[in-house]
Amino acid sequence: MKKIAAILLVLATVTAFIFANGATEDDRIFFENMVRNSSQQSVAANTMNSSRTTTGSEIISRDMATLERLYQYVEKNFLFDIDYEAVYEAMATALFEALDDKYSYYVTAEDSGDYAEEVSGQYGGLGIYFSKTYLSYQDPDDEQTLYAVISQVFPGTPCARAGLRSGDMIIEIAGESVVPLEATECAKLMKGEAGTSVQIKVKRGDNIFTLDLVREIITVPTVEYDMIDGKTAYLRILEISKNTYPSITEALTKLSDQGMQKLIIDLRDNSGGDVDVTLQILDLFISGSQLIKINYKDTSRNLTYVANNGTLVSPDVEVAILVNGGTASSAELFSASMRENNRAVIFGTTTYGKGIMQIVSSFGTGYTSITTASFTGPTGEPIHKEGVKPDFEVEAVTVSDDEVDAYTELMNSGDIKTFVNENPDYNDANLRKFASQKADSGLREEVLILLVRNEYLSRMNYDDRPLGDITYDVVCKAAYDYLQTYEASYATSTSDSNRVVVNF
Repeated sequence: MKKIAAILLVLATVTAFIFANGATEDDRIFFENMVRNSSQQSVAANTMNSSRTTTGSEIISRDMATLERLYQYVEKNFLFDIDYEAVYEAMATALFEALDDKYSYYVTAEDSGDYAEEVSGQYGGLGIYFSKTYLSYQDPDDEQTLYAVISQVFPGTPCARAGLRSGDMIIEIAGESVVPLEATECAKLMKGEAGTSVQIKVKRGDNIFTLDLVREIITVPTVEYDMIDGKTAYLRILEISKNTYPSITEALTKLSDQGMQKLIIDLRDNSGGDVDVTLQILDLFISGSQLIKINYKDTSRNLTYVANNGTLVSPDVEVAILVNGGTASSAELFSASMRENNRAVIFGTTTYGKGIMQIVSSFGTGYTSITTASFTGPTGEPIHKEGVKPDFEVEAVTVSDDEVDAYTELMNSGDIKTFVNENPDYNDANLRKFASQKADSGLREEVLILLVRNEYLSRMNYDDRPLGDITYDVVCKAAYDYLQTYEASYATSTSDSNRVVVNF
């Protein structure tokens, strides 16, 4: 109510100002009527829950009529030319911002090129996905709303080699604070011609460090896979898009042909994607059981999806899933459904906690994203704001607070690149040789090994890059060791007359 009162006060003040400066009688009557109508409509909006006759559609109709009168008044009296397209896009943007949901937004025509570029899967930059709160929703007491928060780091990219991870916050780009910048402005600063460098300042916990990174052409991968040994396979899913399902189907077929008996699925830093594709992937592993539940505003639309009979992957294949705080949305849904169907065991740390889904569509010359439903696994265990807790909590090796200064110095020194130039063979002996040479750097041996390993991997041809590190990746190693003694327990759910069988 305070917000409405403030708006009305402004309108009344503006009206008095116009009258004092010689407005016409028609203008005075117009503005008085608009203020009166706005007041009545605001009261109606605030009593909607107690009124049996006022509906959302009626409120929208009245508000749009008032807004149209205001727009006509501006068009008639504004001294300068009006950029009608800019006004339209500002109103569309404001509509979505007022929903107070960071997943619902309008992408303007000006920014739609960058948006489409991200969707296309190739761009020039540093190799990350990040999110940033709209300026109008920033909270000075919540740094997560002020900075660019990394949500995913892609392998073999400048940010991956530097050891950046999801949850790190970029606070400056090229010496410019990101606080007054929208997300698209941050992206433009980080992008540039391949081979050029850009400096970013990163905040991790209570520590701040600065890195000089060289931009590269980044191709966004979706699936990586390999056999770790004669019976254990590794499958990394980096995002869930329309191209992911056929890639995974191909990967699982080839891995099965190579003798796969055990499978590690790596969903760390997977920010999710298409729920329909997630259903398709689940259907490759689960037969006849409930997969997910989706809940809408209109509860009559609620659905429970069930897998087809039969699977691509044998139920005898034992599965472990790797997750972390960057595992979000449909990647969380996949993990929850696999576990709740007794089809997988989860390793890592608690996931992000995004249990809602959006519809993204083109609108005019821009795009819209709007939250339309929530989802859970078959048991209904909440995901949104809770995350999926692992069966076995395993923390990845990271730079500690005490090591940040030493880490910053090493990454900016160029010593890692020099060492790899002088010792080009990727093997355990060279990894440990580098760690030994830098033993007095202030960094732990395991951190040094991972940083030099990242540099070696980035220089390899993509197809030659080893996957599924069970030596230095402690989370992957824990899953691998467990699978060597794990006996799969596969069960199907009982019949449910309300369930919906989906054919893919």
